[in-house]
Amino acid sequence: MPEIKEAGAFVPQAEAVKWMSLGHNSTAASLFWISGIIAYSETMFDGKSFKWLSHLADASTRLDSLFKTPYTFVVAITANNEPDTTDFILLRRGVKTFPDDWRLAVSAALRFANGPSKDFAYAAEIMKPFENDTAAPPHIQGISRTFELRSMPLEAAIAQILDDCMNPNYRAFQRGLAIKAARVLNSTEIDEIENILSSVAKQNIEPHIAFIQLMQMNSTPNTL
Repeated sequence: MPEIKEAGAFVPQAEAVKWMSLGHNSTAASLFWISGIIAYSETMFDGKSFKWLSHLADASTRLDSLFKTPYTFVVAITANNEPDTTDFILLRRGVKTFPDDWRLAVSAALRFANGPSKDFAYAAEIMKPFENDTAAPPHIQGISRTFELRSMPLEAAIAQILDDCMNPNYRAFQRGLAIKAARVLNSTEIDEIENILSSVAKQNIEPHIAFIQLMQMNSTPNTL
């Protein structure tokens, strides 16, 4: 196994390592990952940066896609707004390999939603399977809708929120809908938005009137 340092780092292709491992892919993946963690730890003590961890995790999981630790470790140490997207290919493989792991899914979804591409649509796609997963906490079950709304044009998102607030199944979530509306409107007037949505739910005002009122609260350009 090559020594991996910040200067002149050597990260061989997974295909080459597969050939060298003589069929012991899982063992090679573990040794490869351990070498990377050691190098990462040493640079932390030296006060330096280590830019190769995503590459090493990618190589390790190409060797053994069921090796879960690299996926969870990289997503845990990577800031959601990190401009370097070398971890994206790894995370895509992780959520595909472990489709039932809501913890990995929500971490990956937040990374894609807050990364440079602001890929809310893919974040919603990742979380969609957990909407009816009783093993996941209630706030996780509903998070895909948040990503969906942020992927929509403003008018479509507000129309969807109004439709949701008239759904009897969502009556207990009026505050959450108001917070979602405030996000897409770039507004801090959550209480006022909640009052409008509540009035629609109680049929005190028509949805098209509420739509106009909410759109008027979009005081700054929508950047989502």
